[in-house]
Formats: sequence, C-alpha cells, structure tokens
Amino acid sequence: MGGVWYLSHSITLPEVQAAIAAANGWLILVGLIIFVSNGSLKAWRWQVLLAPRPNSPRIRYTAVFWAIWLGQFVNSVLPFLRLGEIGRAYAINHLTGYSKTQAVSTMVIEKSVEVIFLGFTVLMLIPFAALPPRTEQLGIVLAGTAVVILTALALITYQTDRVIRMLQRILNVLPQRLAQWFNRRLVSGLQGLAALRHGRSLWMTIFVSIFIVCLDIALPYVLILAFALPLEFWVAVLLNVAVALVTTPPTAPGELGIFEAAVLFVMAQVGQADTAVLFSYALVFHLCTLLPKIVLGSLAALQTKWSWRHLNPSPG
Repeated sequence: MGGVWYLSHSITLPEVQAAIAAANGWLILVGLIIFVSNGSLKAWRWQVLLAPRPNSPRIRYTAVFWAIWLGQFVNSVLPFLRLGEIGRAYAINHLTGYSKTQAVSTMVIEKSVEVIFLGFTVLMLIPFAALPPRTEQLGIVLAGTAVVILTALALITYQTDRVIRMLQRILNVLPQRLAQWFNRRLVSGLQGLAALRHGRSLWMTIFVSIFIVCLDIALPYVLILAFALPLEFWVAVLLNVAVALVTTPPTAPGELGIFEAAVLFVMAQVGQADTAVLFSYALVFHLCTLLPKIVLGSLAALQTKWSWRHLNPSPG
C-alpha cells in the first residue's frame, strides 16, 4: 500500500500514458509473442515428461497446450497453494485420460529443473551485478535444493520395486481400504517419474528448459529496447530473476503490485530514476505476462470444460 501511495504522488496518469505511447509498439508485440512461445515450449517439455518412452501412449500436443494455460490461469486467479497444478492435472486427465497422480509427479520433475536453472542464473549474475547481500547463497541454495530433489527422484525411479515394497509395509498398518487407496496412487505416481529412466527424454527436457530460460530473459530485454532504456543485457537477466523469486509461488491474484514492485526495485538498483517511464515499463512487462494467461487460460477453460469445483484435490 505504501508503494501505491508513493506512486500516486510521484507520477500522473498522463505521464504513464505518454511513456507507453512513446514506446515501440512492435517490440511490445514481440514481447507478447515471446511469452506465448515460452508457454508453448513449456507444453512441449511437459509432453516429453508425460510420454518419455518411444512406445509410450501418444499425448496430443494440443491437450498439453491447453492444460498448461489452464494451470497458469488458475494460478493467476487463485494463487494460493499452487492450485494451478490441480487444474493442469484435471485438464490432461479430461482431455487424454492420463492419470492425474502421474501428471502431478511429472510436474515435480519440471519444477525441480526450473529451480535448478533459476539458481544457476542467480550465480551467473554475480560477476556482472551489484546484488543484495547473501544473493550468492540464495543461488546455491536454490540450485542445491533442486538437485537434491531430482537426485532423490532418480534414486526412487531406479529403485522403484524396492521403494514400493518398503512403502507397502508402512501402509499395511493403515485400514485396508485406505491402504489400497494410497497404494494405487503410489504406483501411479512412481510411473510418472519414467522420464528419469530415459536419457533421451531427460536431455530433451534439459535442452528445452535452456530455451525457456532464454525466452524468460528475452522478454524483459525486448521491452527494455521498446522503452529505449539505457540498460545492458544483464539487467534483463536480473529482472527475470527478481520477478521469478517474488512470484514463485504466486502470492496474490495476478501478482498485482508485487510484480511491479520487484521491477521497480531492480530499476532503482541500476540507477534508473524516471519514475513514470519505469512504472510504465513494469506495467507493460506485467501485462505481457498476464494477458496471455487470461486470454489463453479462458479458452483452455472452455476446451477442457473446466469448473472451479474441480479444485477439490482428489487426483486419480
């Protein structure tokens, strides 16, 4: 609220309108295309994780595409508890019959890879930017935590039978019906980790993730060019990291205010002082990430016959 008060007393609406009007509209359009392309690549990556083996049942790309955007839409509207992942699992199950539990387990791989790359990006920034104290430790913690999670998943994947037997012994102390319910989901979830058993699908996931990171950085950089800001490329990398840190996990509907605050904070650190232009940049940057989620997410809701009652988390 303090930031809103400050901005309301520092800039006027005509100043913001003038700054946006002076920006290069074609480059802003390129920014929108970059964000949509990024979502399309994420869908391709998830398709690889869902069907990692050559003989795996084919998962239609269009089904994965709509599921991805539905998940982003749900996370934007209801950011609490990562409910978008439930939406994604529902959508892929509705469109293809793929197990919701297996779908969620593939998301764990996906999110772990994303955190690894975010951690490495933070570490890469250190030689170029005057980062806040303990940033290096943050990068190490992010990358290390995700590596530990992925390593644990890989060990579980390659020792699946042993893990199942051990967990089944633990489940035997539960009532029979409850033990059977957990057992079905346990086996289904472990099957979702199949991508870790296949080097080709794992390497494809890594390479696609590299392109996704490149697009993540390209969006703020293209908008820097659109607003003719005198900033170097590494500032776009810093902006990407800052936005990722404050929006993962999402904490407010549409990340309204939080997104802009992160961008303005970074801009202040690199010596930018034109508040109207910087706020306009932050607003356009946010809209480039939010509008596709709303538009494509709404279309995805129609494609998947989504209803908010499906947020009852009962994966099958």
